[in-house]
Amino acid sequence: MKYRLMVIPILIGMMVLAQAASAQGMRRSPEERSKQLKEQLTLTDEQTKKVTALYTESQKTVMEKMQEGMGDRDAMRAFMQKENEKLDKEIEKLLTKEQVPKYEEVKKQRQQMRRGPGRPGQ
Repeated sequence: MKYRLMVIPILIGMMVLAQAASAQGMRRSPEERSKQLKEQLTLTDEQTKKVTALYTESQKTVMEKMQEGMGDRDAMRAFMQKENEKLDKEIEKLLTKEQVPKYEEVKKQRQQMRRGPGRPGQ
């Protein structure tokens, strides 16, 4: 009986850890994001390095803001929106004229994914 009572909390703990690992896996690293963008836009190696640096810096900024414990979801949403806009502009500066329209399409797809099915556009 005691054995069963000890196993239950362990199983629950394992399930919680598995869930957290799964959620963390949904966030991609700057390197993974750059690799995907390289494939979508046919970036050069130099462009890819610069995009990776931009993603890394942006991720650091966002994590610092989250650690500050903003707590206000609306404020965090506004911050994230501004950060994404800033990041998009910096990436666009690195692109050729041929790559910019492709990037615009990537941004549209990203917005549609955020909204999800059944959520109206803004």
